[in-house]
Amino acid sequence: MSSESLMRVAGRDEGLSSVVARAQLRPLPITLASPASNEDYALLDLSLSAEPGAPALYDNAPVVGLGYAGFTPRQRSQLLAWQQTPLTPAPPAFQQLLLADLEVRLLQDDPLALAARTQLGTLEQSDAWLYNPALWRVSLLSRWLAQDGGALATWLARAALPADLIGLALGMQALLDAPLSAAEVRQVARQWRQPAADLSEAVLAFRLQSLAVALGQEPLQWTLAQLAWMRLPRPWRCQHRDLRIELPQPDVRRALEPLLAELAIIDSATVGDATETVEAAAAAPPGEAAAGHSELSRAHLIVEFRQSRSEFFAIALRQAQKRAGFMQLLDEDRHLVYRVVFRKNEMNHFWQLWNYVQGWTATRVYCKGEELQKWQVYPYSQYLR
Repeated sequence: MSSESLMRVAGRDEGLSSVVARAQLRPLPITLASPASNEDYALLDLSLSAEPGAPALYDNAPVVGLGYAGFTPRQRSQLLAWQQTPLTPAPPAFQQLLLADLEVRLLQDDPLALAARTQLGTLEQSDAWLYNPALWRVSLLSRWLAQDGGALATWLARAALPADLIGLALGMQALLDAPLSAAEVRQVARQWRQPAADLSEAVLAFRLQSLAVALGQEPLQWTLAQLAWMRLPRPWRCQHRDLRIELPQPDVRRALEPLLAELAIIDSATVGDATETVEAAAAAPPGEAAAGHSELSRAHLIVEFRQSRSEFFAIALRQAQKRAGFMQLLDEDRHLVYRVVFRKNEMNHFWQLWNYVQGWTATRVYCKGEELQKWQVYPYSQYLR
């Protein structure tokens, strides 16, 4: 792949001022400010001297932030040669200059903007670019400009973004009303070194659904609601030093990390594979399910409850999730049911949970497979023996 046509050349391509002026006439999801001068350090001025045939040995690499005019003749020759094969290793100053040009291309009309997005996707696959955080910032900018939340979510599910950029990317996804996916959770958990990375997508998808019920809204939207002040546009750090952009930058990491930790609290072996066991377990009443489930077969008490508007619902759910006998099921109407199994030596934990859920309409309790009335449930009750 050659980047020659995408690195901007003086006399052939518009300068930054002209590009920004044209872009300001279009409805873009960013705020653009006109540059202070008509100079454009990222344009290649081919009239400047170069050293033909200079070896590609970067023993005297240029300082990051310099433009083509600031390079030595040898460095200019090396840059012109490298732009033919930009997937090969090069000095950071060369990479930054290409990224600065790609940023400007993203503001132009297609097909130049499309070509820039395509090249960014190719660079993401290269080992020579993998650890350049600036690449991922420009790639994220390109996806914000596209305003496609689903495409952004798909990208985050496979891209190895720097850990400190993921929260920002997810915040932008939330602004685009795209829900958090199980594939994203696994990828994000890997980057943030969270145990949820070890869970299957099927289990994560089911737990995300449960989390949404507990929060009362989709998890990303819930985290975004905690950061309403971050919706306001703020200056974006560009690679082109004269480019000024503002856009919303809500970083949801601090609010989202505890929620992802919650997803990994339950041992996946207890829940099982959601795609195979959930509906089958829900279809059978507790007495019948107990005969075929190792955990239920040792149950003394079983408590079932559903989502409640009670202010204590989130607390009760967290308590239930900490128990080894916790399960999430779907009833015949495909509503979530939270089931907790208690053995006889776990009664203290039962009473702690019962204090929260006993007054909720949909709460049910079973002792040795037989359903009890709530009035029968009290300490030292003969019905609980």
